[in-house]
Amino acid sequence: MASSFFKYRRRKKGNQITELGPALFILLVVVLFPLAALIYMGMGVGCGWFLNHMCTRAVAVVRSDQMPVALTKQEDAWKSSGLAKFTGARIVSNTAVRADINGKPGDDVVRVTTIVEIQPFVQIPFVPLGPYPFTFKGERPIEERGII
Repeated sequence: MASSFFKYRRRKKGNQITELGPALFILLVVVLFPLAALIYMGMGVGCGWFLNHMCTRAVAVVRSDQMPVALTKQEDAWKSSGLAKFTGARIVSNTAVRADINGKPGDDVVRVTTIVEIQPFVQIPFVPLGPYPFTFKGERPIEERGII
């Protein structure tokens, strides 16, 4: 019984090559390219989150009048990194404010809102794919009370 299974498993004419084209098409178009685009967008989102995290950390340790300088330094460092260049991300806006929590007077936390646009991985002709904006919001307590 086992020998008959192996005997009739494949035809000798070799027509299996006709299935290779559609199989490769399905593999590439349905699986590989969308998966690469998904990984690329995930890296772009991580890149934007990292910018927001860096800015939130930097702004929490400076005085209120030095917050724009701290944001600019972090943006420049982020732009020069390889991850930002790879994802084609662009900063739309990056703002920081000091806020009160629980309605008590005094600046307790710093809130940073970052909007980053990420270009699509592949441009398809005749299909308009614009940049995708992502908004990140970070909050961190102020490190030293004496620097307010």
